[in-house]
Amino acid sequence: MSVKTERLSSVHNAIRILQTFSLLEPELGISELSVRLGLAKSTVYRLMKTLNESNLVAQNKETQKYYLGIAAFELGFTVYHSMELRRIALPILDKLSISLRKVVRLAVYDNGGVVYLCKRVHSEDNGTISKIGDRAPSHCTAIGKMLLAYQNEQEIDGVLKRELSVHTRKTITSPIQLKQQIMESKHKGYAITREELREGISSVAVPVYNDFGKMIASISVTGPQYYFKPDQVEQYVKEMGTCSRLITERLGMGY
Repeated sequence: MSVKTERLSSVHNAIRILQTFSLLEPELGISELSVRLGLAKSTVYRLMKTLNESNLVAQNKETQKYYLGIAAFELGFTVYHSMELRRIALPILDKLSISLRKVVRLAVYDNGGVVYLCKRVHSEDNGTISKIGDRAPSHCTAIGKMLLAYQNEQEIDGVLKRELSVHTRKTITSPIQLKQQIMESKHKGYAITREELREGISSVAVPVYNDFGKMIASISVTGPQYYFKPDQVEQYVKEMGTCSRLITERLGMGY
């Protein structure tokens, strides 16, 4: 077995171990896991040691059994929070999409890019559709620039040092110019891109905060370039800001 194959096998088995824990069986021992997963005790012990070091599992000193650790909770909470944010935002974004007759998206920041939690498309015939999990670069999308604007200086500089993909003749790849735009976006409270990801398509985005005032997501409105004149952008930003505040309020009230 090659080193690469062995590593993949170890990752797969570590995932299997984590998935074995449940509400009915929150604690499991090495022997139990070995039998259930068909793995040697030595293999299970080695993997549990690694998972323990990463705080994905912890050991009950009295029973010597293991349970899911704080890092697993943090991962689960992140997923739950994203899903809760999406649940609360969807009806609000539906109304925004219908009001503006544009594509509306909600996204969060992830490792230099953005992950869309949902996409709402106004349509006279088909109503709205929703997409989750799509990814996009941050340097050429309004929603990405808005999210990037609220990261720390080290994160922003790290992203701008990467190879920045070119999508259209208007895609900006100058780190200096991009950083200036990002800082301006934070100051203005919204970000805008014009044909940087797709020809003829523009977008504007605003931040979404939690009830502690921390930016947690961004909303964007996207459509043909000719619908993004200054007065139109001003209208979009105003309505998006109202939606953003409403999402924050409902998150704080635990809707």
